[in-house]
Amino acid sequence: MNTGKIQSMGCDLTDQKLIQILEQITSLPGLARPVVCLPDIHMKEKTEAPASFVAATDNVVIPELTAPSVGCGMGVIATTLTRADITSERLEMFYAQMQRHRGPNYGTWDNILLWLGIKKRPHNKYDFSEQELVEAVRDGARAAVKKYNLPSETLDHVEYRGDAMKNETKQAIRISSILPRAAFASGRHDIGYGFKGNHFLEIQYVETVADQQTAHAWGLYPETVVVMYHGGGGAVSHYLGRYFARRKKDSVSLRSRLFQFLGKLVFHFGSFEGLWHIGKRWRYYFVPKQFQEVLAHSFEGKRLLASIAASLNYSYAFRLAIVKRVQDALEAAFGPTVKTHLVWDNIHNSIRPETIGGKEYIVHRHTATRVFDGRPVLISGFNNTNSYIGIGLAGAQEHLFSADHGAGETIKTHAENGNAKPHPENFTTNIYTSKPPYKKTAIHITNEGLDAVIKPLEETGAMRPVVYTRPIAVFKG
Repeated sequence: MNTGKIQSMGCDLTDQKLIQILEQITSLPGLARPVVCLPDIHMKEKTEAPASFVAATDNVVIPELTAPSVGCGMGVIATTLTRADITSERLEMFYAQMQRHRGPNYGTWDNILLWLGIKKRPHNKYDFSEQELVEAVRDGARAAVKKYNLPSETLDHVEYRGDAMKNETKQAIRISSILPRAAFASGRHDIGYGFKGNHFLEIQYVETVADQQTAHAWGLYPETVVVMYHGGGGAVSHYLGRYFARRKKDSVSLRSRLFQFLGKLVFHFGSFEGLWHIGKRWRYYFVPKQFQEVLAHSFEGKRLLASIAASLNYSYAFRLAIVKRVQDALEAAFGPTVKTHLVWDNIHNSIRPETIGGKEYIVHRHTATRVFDGRPVLISGFNNTNSYIGIGLAGAQEHLFSADHGAGETIKTHAENGNAKPHPENFTTNIYTSKPPYKKTAIHITNEGLDAVIKPLEETGAMRPVVYTRPIAVFKG
């Protein structure tokens, strides 16, 4: 392995599978700088590149260097509630309210009927109309602010003000050329809901304040209740990630894979333009070649980048719908006097052009957030540890302005190895689910795993701590 092409942030690079993948990536012709391996780096079963990983390329796009559903992100909402306000009864009311206005679940046959236009989904409170979906894809967070009547200053608390699409792309692109029919059929519904897998909605309180001045400026005080969410992407990002690449993470059933393949064929080749570009589209999106490079300034490269920007924008809008749902649910559970504001929202699966050190690169982040000087840095712990809110510093440029989005894998490893112990205060977290057993309890452990992630980042001058939060309850479902 060429260690000169790897910038390790205190990472354990002894795993042979990880080493093998890094050898492949660092030999790619389009790689422009050493890849950054962040402290929580690990391999996932159904993604091609490591998690907690960043790569910068020169004028090429490599979809496999991030997750299939580009746009997944996290955010924190501050409230006027304090820890003393939280009771089991109020929590159950809050989580019940979060589940309202959901649409039914559909299987493959129903999705085929939806795709054909034979069947229609019911339109619920937070859903998009077709026009609102187009606006979300073009304008990102601004479309959600408009739809949900959120304060205009909300955009100041979203990275890039929640818009990843350049104006010239908005003017030049036809939405139908980057948005599959399946995305139109499913992407307008259940907006702002979906906490399966590693996604979550967590009630926390501020336990420790490390930087009082910054914390107060962000509306964070000791005992302040905050809501941390992990989600985004939704149906649009799901389809764009799979239609514009050949990925390991695909539909589970053979029937679903066949339906998706046929939809993908129609999408890419169902027009004269598609037939004109048949060779490249087949090679880029159908042939299973590891780490396929697409020239960014080619016709198809521009189309691919436009689809990625659309996915990012949809995700920004999707998560502001989470913000709106949380506001409404808190008011229903705790009363109309509860006030909230968004502290920060950012994406950790992304591909976008960025200028670093005066040169433009295409930066690919996989479960890694973009660090901005003077803005919040969110690093989630686990449901039985602290989470971290820091402030970004200029030193982050040294490793592509990036930080881990979370410390979950490292926390798990430390717990398995016996490095973390039961917390001396015997804290617990209630975990609410939408399926049996509906409620369970996690016993807290000490922060060795979290510290192993944040300390190397602090030592390099990427960030410093503002507050540590502790979970009270988590919703999964």
